[in-house]
Amino acid sequence: MHLARRLDLRLLSSLEILLETRSVSRAADRLGVSQPAMSRILARLRDQLDDPLLVRGRGGMVLTPRAEALAGPLKGWLSQGEAMLRPAAFDPASLDRTFRIASTDFGILSVIRPVAPALAEAAPGASMEIEALSANSLRRLAEGRLDLVVIGYPPEGNGVRFRKLFTESRLGLMRRGHPASAVALTPDNLFDWPHVTALVGDGFSDPLEHLAGEGQGRKVLMAAPSFASVPFMVADTDALAILPSKAARHFARVYDLDTFEPPIPLPTFDYYVAWHDRSLADRATQWLAEEMADSVAAFEERKRQAVVRPPRMPATPPPIGLLAATAR
Repeated sequence: MHLARRLDLRLLSSLEILLETRSVSRAADRLGVSQPAMSRILARLRDQLDDPLLVRGRGGMVLTPRAEALAGPLKGWLSQGEAMLRPAAFDPASLDRTFRIASTDFGILSVIRPVAPALAEAAPGASMEIEALSANSLRRLAEGRLDLVVIGYPPEGNGVRFRKLFTESRLGLMRRGHPASAVALTPDNLFDWPHVTALVGDGFSDPLEHLAGEGQGRKVLMAAPSFASVPFMVADTDALAILPSKAARHFARVYDLDTFEPPIPLPTFDYYVAWHDRSLADRATQWLAEEMADSVAAFEERKRQAVVRPPRMPATPPPIGLLAATAR
């Protein structure tokens, strides 16, 4: 076997300390091992290099000519090897890559949309390729065919890791001038009008579906394949929709619709970004997941601060008599 294959990095590091200290005891102290253990290391080095390396001289241990010749090159080689094995500094600006992400259109609205400006600014050479969330998304994540999954229920699976991004509530959506806007919605009259639902991806269900089996007589006008198709049906019909609050508020603003608080208590749900253990050393994927969390938090904070200020009331005009006196 070649000599280079018999000498591992730890053994060469020990040799460097031995040549520098010229003492088994001092080398043992530097490396945090016992003196007998250090003596065994020196014996191995002597055997593999076929040289005594350290011998007794007048003032103590001295280096052999072979050891003297090794000292300088060994230090340089170890420094180069350490630099080669050390992870390179991560710079998003140098990325030239497409991140593969599974998400619903609500995930695009609530997570991908907020992070897009940060990605475009910090990593102009990077892009995102979004595929529809499905029952296979977490398996594809484990297989390395996806980098991240943005999902509205706790992701499960061997090696799957995740971070919670936010907790979401539900909000109703209706057209402007809807008859329901003139009455107080109750659990009884909520089903006097048809509904539009969104069944998007595995794990997302209609939040009112369970009421259909409780004698509520609910009519579903359309079960949409995406959240984005709901406002078109709501805008042109008397149908109502119950959506994630972020989606309902966005559609109301963009399509000039009205929102309403559901008269029935509905559970909230958490939203997550998930990755796999195989990506733990992928600094780019870890960076993007962190950016998603930061961008969503910053986006929510900006919305909280964007409170509509009450209009400024005009100053109270002075009494007419005072105006007349001023005019004179």
